[in-house]
Amino acid sequence: MSEQTSTSPYVRGFRIAADGMKVAVGSADVRRAYLKVVAVIFVLSLAISSGSIWALWANTAPAVDAALWLVVTMWVVRVVGVVVALLIGPLLAIFTVNIAFPFFNEGVFMAGLRVLDPDRAAALAAKQGMPLGPAMGIATWRLIKFLGLSLCFLLIGLIPVVGTIAGTLGELWLAARTVSWELLDPYFGCLDIRHAEQREIVGRHQKALLGFGLPISLMLAIPIAGPLLFGFAQVAGAAFVAKELPVDPRERPDQGALDGDDRGAVSRGPA
Repeated sequence: MSEQTSTSPYVRGFRIAADGMKVAVGSADVRRAYLKVVAVIFVLSLAISSGSIWALWANTAPAVDAALWLVVTMWVVRVVGVVVALLIGPLLAIFTVNIAFPFFNEGVFMAGLRVLDPDRAAALAAKQGMPLGPAMGIATWRLIKFLGLSLCFLLIGLIPVVGTIAGTLGELWLAARTVSWELLDPYFGCLDIRHAEQREIVGRHQKALLGFGLPISLMLAIPIAGPLLFGFAQVAGAAFVAKELPVDPRERPDQGALDGDDRGAVSRGPA
């Protein structure tokens, strides 16, 4: 706790991201869980990013006799669009997986948390978790909000000079916030934390999450190589839970039993 009060939250978030990646590289359990997740995320990310960039370039080619201002505008659109495509491709892949298979990433998350905090990992693994329907609904709603905000920043980026800078910074902020939220999704799922409370937790830790999510979102945006590192990024999410989030009362075994009775959660199977 003394480190949390004496260190900038942005710096703490960045350090947690780096420490989580180191744990992922050094753990055999994480590497085994990583292979299943990364194959799906990589294929989806590559398809979304490359398809988006191809469509962008195919539809923004200026005519041979186009005016100079139009040529410049089209190239600005291309540059901004490529940056946006590289940033949102991995995120859309993560959204897709979280919507179709809400607990798909949990194996990597739990493998990392078992290395960082075995007791906390065991407590979370014993939880019944969020039912499938709400989990899919929450992931879908996060995707809709992300697409809406991303479109707004993209349109702002079409404004020459000032808009380009503001739109790019906005996309970076959105990518950092979104990837952080998605990497915490397995934790929220284990405790059946619904969207309103998720938003409150993300808002409470927004500075640390920005320092945490920005380097990870930039890493994931690296063509080809970035999506291959998603499994390691998910372990960084476990590191953020272990080092930055206080233990929730619902993590206690007795509280989990009461929650299961009250909410009627269904079992997710073994972690």
